[in-house]
Amino acid sequence: MRSLTTIDGKPDAEAFVAYLLTVGISTHVEPASDPSSKSFTENPPGNPPGISDTQPTDAWEVWIKNEDRLPQAKEELQTFLANPKDPKYAAALKQANLILREQRQEAKLRQRNIQSPNLGNQRPSMFSGKLPPLTLTLLILCCVFSLLTAFSTPANENRLGLSIVKQLKFVDMDLFAKTNDPTASLQRGELWRIFTPAFLHGSPLHLLMNMLALASLGRLVERLVGIRRYAVLLLLIAAGSHLTQGLLGENVLGIQGLSGSPNFVGISGVVMGLFGYIAVKSRMRPDLGFGLSGQSYFMVGILLVMGFAGDIFGKEGGLQMANFAHLGGLVAGAILGFLSEAGRS
Repeated sequence: MRSLTTIDGKPDAEAFVAYLLTVGISTHVEPASDPSSKSFTENPPGNPPGISDTQPTDAWEVWIKNEDRLPQAKEELQTFLANPKDPKYAAALKQANLILREQRQEAKLRQRNIQSPNLGNQRPSMFSGKLPPLTLTLLILCCVFSLLTAFSTPANENRLGLSIVKQLKFVDMDLFAKTNDPTASLQRGELWRIFTPAFLHGSPLHLLMNMLALASLGRLVERLVGIRRYAVLLLLIAAGSHLTQGLLGENVLGIQGLSGSPNFVGISGVVMGLFGYIAVKSRMRPDLGFGLSGQSYFMVGILLVMGFAGDIFGKEGGLQMANFAHLGGLVAGAILGFLSEAGRS
């Protein structure tokens, strides 16, 4: 940690420290007139970054935590001294507080819910703690709709189940049988179908496996990014997964058997997207203190290979799965994970 400068006046010191934080430079601030007094970091509770109301002095010494950023900090200081009333410094206070709030949330998540790098080989369960609200809601909806529809194959007398399947699949299958157009229902304005196939499942085992995966990955992401961003993330991943699966036709790239289909169910594409999001985000942000095991990467790879091999070489040798939903969700999640971190730099 290196001393950068001393700034007279709390408002100017706050504005400059906040601006440095928005460009990725972490600081430590303390009263300049009393080196032995209590010092303050970037986020004291209830105050803007770095400054306390408890000290009588009005001179503040700014330290740079990462010495590699000192040259950049000196350049920013010269710009600030040339025009300390530039509106960008006042605007930085609000943005800095948002950054600090996110950092505190991430710190709490690491403490309560995620493996710490200091734990060595100890690997706490990803199922620890209560399910956050949106993940819990998804679990309940998937279970309820799966049971009401007898796992997407309702009997003729089960009118409610028949209606649910008809309305939630990517396309109304009766309409698809007449038109052979996977977009037939979407063209009627039924855009909810882009997302709702996730609530249906094909068997008790299908439901169980997806719910276990959603409970682990979903709780992790929801606590990491918050319920609002998590909701947006789920919608974007579902769109990437379901549109890829539903709109791709037969024999993609001219490969016999490598085909999409609008007749699919399950939330596994979304789960694969959450996996891709965590994989990329944890690689780009090792400071988050968590990551996916090598075994999980292996299992996802095997799932994709077996699924596509089953399409190409016949169902006898593989699994009947919505493989393009898996691939589309994985790619969408990975891209969103990359964008979430690229936007921070």
